[in-house]
Amino acid sequence: MIISHAHNFIFIKTRKTAGSSIENFLYKKLGPDDICTGSPLDGTPRLNHPIEDGHVSAKWIKQHYPYEFENYFTFAVERNPWDKIVSFFYWYRNKKPGKTKNGFDEFVINNKKLENLNDWKMYTLNNKVVLDKILRYEDIHNEFKTIPVPYTDELLKTFIKTEYRANRHYKQMYTKTSTKNKVHRSFLNVIDEFTYSF
Repeated sequence: MIISHAHNFIFIKTRKTAGSSIENFLYKKLGPDDICTGSPLDGTPRLNHPIEDGHVSAKWIKQHYPYEFENYFTFAVERNPWDKIVSFFYWYRNKKPGKTKNGFDEFVINNKKLENLNDWKMYTLNNKVVLDKILRYEDIHNEFKTIPVPYTDELLKTFIKTEYRANRHYKQMYTKTSTKNKVHRSFLNVIDEFTYSF
């Protein structure tokens, strides 16, 4: 999460949507009084914020920074859920290889916390999107050029965690209909709101 008084914007960091890469390049543009949850593992220091979790919701920000929430430009990034889960699988395999030894389908089917990757509540209140803009991960470079946030093509140059994932389309990972259907059930609100399809 970033709150920039210098540039009048709030960035809500969602999961597996290049959030660390975005946070990393925006951090370099922040003023000394700005706020960033940061991620020491990804090379982004914490700035003026005591909370370690970088995934802070719109509800929390509205409660603690009501003026900024109402007056600054607010945005987050969302991603096709089927692609997001593939990204999570590779990230998790890099961190805990033993937990993914049975392959992608079994990892998804047996994952009881899959819904935790659904970021719907991060950018909604009372089940409605409350941010000024939700960028699409699938076209993130061009999306960034449409918002009032300092951006000089950084996302064309680097993504922090690209080495975690094999270079192949997410659809190739889904060999069982039950796997595809579980993702659909777990992300139904996101799929409906942003008209994502498999």
